[in-house]
Amino acid sequence: MRLIPRVLAVAIMLAVMFLLIRHVKVLAANEEVEMSKLVTYYICILGLAAVTALVSCVSLLPLLGEFAGNVMFTPNEQIERSPHHDALAKLAAGDFQGAIDAYRAVFEGDPRDLHAASELVRLYCEKLHEFEPAEDFLVEALSYEDRSPEESAFLSQRLVDVCWNFQKDGVRARAILIKIAEDMPETRQAANALHRLQEIDRIMNQEVYLAQQDPTGAQPAEMEALPEESGQPIEKTSEA
Repeated sequence: MRLIPRVLAVAIMLAVMFLLIRHVKVLAANEEVEMSKLVTYYICILGLAAVTALVSCVSLLPLLGEFAGNVMFTPNEQIERSPHHDALAKLAAGDFQGAIDAYRAVFEGDPRDLHAASELVRLYCEKLHEFEPAEDFLVEALSYEDRSPEESAFLSQRLVDVCWNFQKDGVRARAILIKIAEDMPETRQAANALHRLQEIDRIMNQEVYLAQQDPTGAQPAEMEALPEESGQPIEKTSEA
């Protein structure tokens, strides 16, 4: 609306200047014209032209540029607020519990917002070191009836993160991964689950092996097979 009044003002000044120019032409055609009057008209025309140019440059051109920008790039359209805005603000302020509550509110409003669920679990585990609430939340999220298989696989993988990375419960982590592979055979989710299952098995077997080893490096079964040290050389028998 600011553009229209300024355009009208410039248009009026241009019209007045055009009428003055026509009037000067009529005066100049007369043989008995007064030069002082003619000079006065010329000065008025030049002054009006200067004012018109100044108004156009100072007020009209910026508004024209703003109008063109709005038409081409629509910056004045209202930007949709991110649903995670409140959670991010709490997180930036160091209020981890507040951020968790905000993410929970977002997820309750949209149970398919997996990013909110993932961030909630991450904050519980990494910032507050509260693993059971994170596990309970994921179990509840997985119980949502209209959940797609892909969404269930994603949330199940987050549950594996809690069980394996934080609770050190390899048995349950393996059971969850096996279920993903069985429920979604020949899919990318199943391949990821099987790959992670192999990695967990490798680490668990390695831990069992290390736990069975003696600090000297010999295994208990091998130690039992060796004869007790008595200070006497071990007799060797040879076949006849």
